[in-house]
Amino acid sequence: MVFIPLLIQAAPDHLIFSEVVITPGDGEYIRITNPTVQDVDMSNYYLTDAVDTVNGKFYYNLPSGSNYHSGSATDFTARFPDNFILTAGSSITIAVDSAKFNNYYSEKADLAIKDNFRPAVNGINTIGGAPVYLDDIQESLVLFYWDDIAAVVKDVDYLVWGSRLNCVDKTGVSGYGNDTPVSQQQYIAAHVVGEKFQRINDEGGEVASNGNGITGHDETSEPFTETWQIAAVANTKPQLDQPYYLPQNPTTDEEITFYCNITDDSAVDTVMLFYKLDGDWLTAEMSLVGSIYQVTISPLNSAGVLTYYIRAVDDTGLENSTNIGQITVVEPQPILTIQTIRDHWDEWEGETVSLTGVVTIGSGILRTDFTSAYFQDFSGRGLNLYSNATTDLQKGDSIEVTGVLEEYNGVHELSDFTFQRIATDVPIPGVVTVSIAALNSSPAYYEGTFLTINGTVAERVDNIGGGSNIIIEDVTGRITVRIWNSANVLVNSLGEIVNDELDSLLTAGNMVEIKGVVSIYSNNPQILLGYAEDVQPWILGEPGQERTKLTVAPYPFVPKLGEVIHYSYEYPSNSRVILRVYDMAGRFVISLEDDYFALSWKKENTWDGRNELNELMSPGTYIFHLESTNRTTGKSAYDIAPVVIGVKF
Repeated sequence: MVFIPLLIQAAPDHLIFSEVVITPGDGEYIRITNPTVQDVDMSNYYLTDAVDTVNGKFYYNLPSGSNYHSGSATDFTARFPDNFILTAGSSITIAVDSAKFNNYYSEKADLAIKDNFRPAVNGINTIGGAPVYLDDIQESLVLFYWDDIAAVVKDVDYLVWGSRLNCVDKTGVSGYGNDTPVSQQQYIAAHVVGEKFQRINDEGGEVASNGNGITGHDETSEPFTETWQIAAVANTKPQLDQPYYLPQNPTTDEEITFYCNITDDSAVDTVMLFYKLDGDWLTAEMSLVGSIYQVTISPLNSAGVLTYYIRAVDDTGLENSTNIGQITVVEPQPILTIQTIRDHWDEWEGETVSLTGVVTIGSGILRTDFTSAYFQDFSGRGLNLYSNATTDLQKGDSIEVTGVLEEYNGVHELSDFTFQRIATDVPIPGVVTVSIAALNSSPAYYEGTFLTINGTVAERVDNIGGGSNIIIEDVTGRITVRIWNSANVLVNSLGEIVNDELDSLLTAGNMVEIKGVVSIYSNNPQILLGYAEDVQPWILGEPGQERTKLTVAPYPFVPKLGEVIHYSYEYPSNSRVILRVYDMAGRFVISLEDDYFALSWKKENTWDGRNELNELMSPGTYIFHLESTNRTTGKSAYDIAPVVIGVKF
């Protein structure tokens, strides 16, 4: 069972002893830890073992200038070096003599009492001269604070071993509150060579108010038998680096992953994350992934301050914990999309915004002397990226971009923009297939959007105004596909064909699928093609089985979210084929197919939930109606299927 100490539940608020070695003499050291979140200036901190209860000499008499030091050469009342800083979350090792410590442990201590500390009072030797200090049998060790002015000192931490002979009780002393009576104070047994005192549980049930401590604690009340243990010198508690987590600003609907680097001189047994938003502490066991321990917790589903810490236990039973941390979890904010901006352009024009999307046409394609590029987000709508400067934007770049929303000759753009590239070769989101009739009827709606059209090459003219115009035709109408020579896709800047395969594909009579960005030219829509890969042969479905059959995807869709419904239909050869959508009252909504076909064929397509006027239909149930009529016999066949438009929540 992992023990959660009382102090862990309220972040440690002062310095503490964490390890002490009292024997052998050359191996003596004191380890002090700063478990708080603040750096501590140690200039006015003191260490002492110079308590003489027989002759009434106690460290707390220091402000009076007398009877504050035992006078023994084996005792010390030593002041820390001026301006010495103990940083938040760190520890220092204090030796008696730096050379002896180095020889004994083959490493250097951070400070040494004989080499670095100051006497308690200038000009008076309170550091002594004996080769050893800490008594092997019984003694007390005190860390205290005095600012050279106050009439009293403040206890910081206190440790007693061997017996109560050197316990301190300031009860009744002028200026001090009551300490725990000596008869009620605890002490720990002295350790032997090869062992050490090691703190295991902060300060346990120590009285935390109305005491003489620097933060109000009664330092003489610490239950040492619960908070300290005797361990082998070689065994140390696990060392935990400052944990971190992702995402850095989590929302209520996001998972949170915690990470912590942990080292130990033995083997780490368990690592647990303790956390709570409201109510009781919850736990999650962390696993070693590579060299880092980590765990992911589920979305919290409510906003607030998440409190957490991480505790590690090694195979010797030693435990250690990180400081308490806090994370503010917030409700997710609505994501600003290009669709929202374009649907409410009058409200957004002139505003500076930040958006995330994927580049659909990079820089240097449409213009080479300045930047005119396009990008699109998951809403399936796009914007022009305009700047007087040239930039290095490539198709498929995922970018976070900031700029001013402006409109110029029907082009909606983000001008004077700056961007940060997040990733490369990212698929373009929200790409839909649109009929040419829909484009011609709503050019302003689709302007800036990267989409797909299918049709037959009707006409083509190269080297006209610095580019090529390809007329694409489907059963609903015609549209121009513009390929600038600067794109070096079909024809180069010298007017020469540079892509024989594309040249052959874009020949009159060929059926093609083209992906590109809708733009406005002379008040008419056109498709800007930037890359040869965005032109593919188009085969209209597959051979049918001489039947009239309609299949619609069996799920609702929400057109207001940019969703479409998939459907397929078959028809017999030598037939006129009509596919229409009606509402439940029998009112006509839109024609999806109306043409004569010589061969039986199976087609697949999507409906975006719009009517003939390109208006989004209301939620409800609609009917797909397929009719085929043989041109020779006049015989007709029918099939119907329901489709549901859902509600946007």
